[in-house]
Amino acid sequence: MAQRSDDLQTFLDTLHVSLIAAAPPKSPEALAVAKAFEVLQTPGEQLTPDRETPTACEHLPAAFANAASSKAQFLASAFQAIEPRLCWRPRPDRNASDPGFAHVHANALVIGDDGLEAQSNVRIGISLLAPETQYPDHNHPPEEVYVALSNGMWRQDANPWHEPGPGGLVYNHPHVTHGMLSGPAPLLAIWTLPID
Repeated sequence: MAQRSDDLQTFLDTLHVSLIAAAPPKSPEALAVAKAFEVLQTPGEQLTPDRETPTACEHLPAAFANAASSKAQFLASAFQAIEPRLCWRPRPDRNASDPGFAHVHANALVIGDDGLEAQSNVRIGISLLAPETQYPDHNHPPEEVYVALSNGMWRQDANPWHEPGPGGLVYNHPHVTHGMLSGPAPLLAIWTLPID
């Protein structure tokens, strides 16, 4: 059986505790978290992705500094320990009409094909937005739970923007249209997608 590094296990444990603490019992987000972490009880193949740091990653120090003074500080610290091993990639396909979007957004997978551990039934990743950046509305079949490490805004469908605050959760049910928006500071958030 594969064995996780201590820092990856600490990150996953801290993420699990953070998600459970913020999700109302028996809510859709609590059930999604339970589904994801049941899969993670068995470690998958440990991977070593090639390191990439696109332009947007210049905002990571500010994002970590902001998170360090919030109630998400322990989760941010656990993430910071594994961050140097991650491969960050922009998602230019999310806003193909804006060629500059690739310079203000990046994603990194922790659990998944290009992450630190292969798993077929769950993805865990990080999204980073430079200040004053909108991640375009999109949707996907898996449900999704975000935990914010910084301030930032989320919306679903045509509903108003809302801010969960550091440590707050956002739950996106399957196929809901959703987007994100950073303010004067970079937005950093961890997302979990259990995949049936």
